[in-house]
Amino acid sequence: MAEMRALRRVFQQVIHPDSLLRRRLIRAIRWSVLGAGAAQGVYLLASILIARLLGNEDFGRLGLMQLTLNTLVTLISPSVGWSIMRAAAMMHAQERESLAPLLNSLMMVGTLTSGCLSVGLLLLTPMICTYWFADPRSIAAFQIGALSVFANGYFSLVVSLFAGLEAFRGVALLNTVRGFLLGALMLIGAYWGGLNGAAVGFTVASVLGAGIAWYVMRRVLYHYHLSLHAHNWQRTYQLLAQISLPWFLSTVVGSFTLWAGGVFLVRHPDGLHQVAVFNASNQWKSVLLFLPTQISQASAPIMANLWGQGDLSRLQAVIRSNLLLVLLTYGLPCAAVLVFSSYVLHLYLLAGAQETHALRLLTLSGLMSALCSVMGYTMIAMGKGWQSLSVNLLWMAIFLALTALWLAQGALGISKSYLISYSVLFIVALSYVSYVLVRQREVILRCS
Repeated sequence: MAEMRALRRVFQQVIHPDSLLRRRLIRAIRWSVLGAGAAQGVYLLASILIARLLGNEDFGRLGLMQLTLNTLVTLISPSVGWSIMRAAAMMHAQERESLAPLLNSLMMVGTLTSGCLSVGLLLLTPMICTYWFADPRSIAAFQIGALSVFANGYFSLVVSLFAGLEAFRGVALLNTVRGFLLGALMLIGAYWGGLNGAAVGFTVASVLGAGIAWYVMRRVLYHYHLSLHAHNWQRTYQLLAQISLPWFLSTVVGSFTLWAGGVFLVRHPDGLHQVAVFNASNQWKSVLLFLPTQISQASAPIMANLWGQGDLSRLQAVIRSNLLLVLLTYGLPCAAVLVFSSYVLHLYLLAGAQETHALRLLTLSGLMSALCSVMGYTMIAMGKGWQSLSVNLLWMAIFLALTALWLAQGALGISKSYLISYSVLFIVALSYVSYVLVRQREVILRCS
């Protein structure tokens, strides 16, 4: 708690002096960090115990199953989920009666999409495990886990709705409860039933989490005097085309780009060693990105609300505060990693000047990635989905071209590609967001 109070004091010094705006941002960030941190902490501890129970091979199969399932869920959250978040965040700028049918239609589309993905994975599991993974022993666990895609997809939609309503305490509560359920039930399942038992625990925990989310959602909607009964399919189609489709494609572009980078790295003459260096470096980058990511995600509904109200001054203040907070929360621990990078790699039994240089560059690329994330969530708030897709396609082209050019350098080359491509992406995205704000201000002045 002392650390949280210190962090809050730092935020108060960085965030805009507007007391109301500052309270909204601090509340959003605080609950987002607490909820996600508690969930990940519990799950990480449970994963260590599960790994000891299952052994290396079955724990690897469980990890592959979860990676596949979570990838499918991430296709739902940044597409339909972000449309729900933005529509809910702009509720105060429009008539509540007209938004309730829109939210209901979006929730139904997202739920049906989750169900289709779940059934599709269930039917395709034998082929995927046999031909893609060359591991028929994983079929039963995958089929059990396939049912969780529907539950976790629905859970992500409810969380998106809560974020849009700025019900951040509810988001933290749901994430924490779900983290405890996953950790406890997967641990019990692994103890009694091995790999398949862990898969059963994962699925049961996901279903229970979705059920709790449904119950809490009903209470929150009653508080906001919202009733999700009617539908507005025309506006739903417009929002899906404006936000969901381009962000879905952006997610696909990002996933493909990262996957292609890994394929390039494996083709290096010393591929396995280079992959080990990259994975070790990427783990530290992921840890450093936790807090900046929570800051960007938590402020997205607030920015959407300010954009809908035409309050551009406060919107610019939030963007500026987010950039400063990202520099602070990533930059300080990043400096420590840069100084002790050689010692960090020794923990993984990896050493060498080139390996150390790769860790440093990849860590710096994480800073640029976090800054790009601020711009990405700003574009979500503005409803500029197709423009964001165009920027991401530019990033993909630059990254893949540089990776192919520096393939001989292995992990060092791909780290340089990340740093340069994210730097270019940030400059382009920042320039576009600044341009949109100037044009929107001119429109508001002409209409006033």
